[in-house]
Amino acid sequence: MEDNDLIKGTLHGDDRCFAALVDRYKNMVMAVVSRVVKNREDAEDLTQDVFVKAYLSLGKFKGESRFSTWLFRIAYNEASSRYRQRKPDTVAVEDWMNFEQSVDAACVGQMEHLSARQRSQYVQQAMDRLDPRDAMLLTLFYLNEHSVAEISDICSMSLSNVKTCLSRARVRMGKILTGMLGPDAASILIGE
Repeated sequence: MEDNDLIKGTLHGDDRCFAALVDRYKNMVMAVVSRVVKNREDAEDLTQDVFVKAYLSLGKFKGESRFSTWLFRIAYNEASSRYRQRKPDTVAVEDWMNFEQSVDAACVGQMEHLSARQRSQYVQQAMDRLDPRDAMLLTLFYLNEHSVAEISDICSMSLSNVKTCLSRARVRMGKILTGMLGPDAASILIGE
């Protein structure tokens, strides 16, 4: 069933339709909010809060955007609100300053021997080191495959600001990966 059919069914009292929407989007919402809270239990609670809020607000969904865009806007707002309520983690200045240093050229050869799982772990570690907003933007764009226009709507940012922030987030991600793996390996991982 299409999202709009499931929404109509939910609004007519069929909670199974909303359960189908939850099943369809729960992993993507969890990915977005986990970039902010970084604790699995908190991310699960926040994901549940997002769906409760979406359910209670479903009558306000006008269909001017895709349902997923509307849902991710709720997730973004809830995650941002939760992030502001908690004290952000700090990272030593020295750690951030070392990203510019190049790593041994042998890292390129090492990259060839990494499995997809290992590459995924490095990307996850780099995402964990990013500012939550950068991690969320990269998640929306690459993992959830939202367009720049959709991210603009979700995050209440101008299109040019989304493009700029995504570009800067990619650079920051590249620097983190470079610090972890070396310059050539990082460019392979981030697709440059």
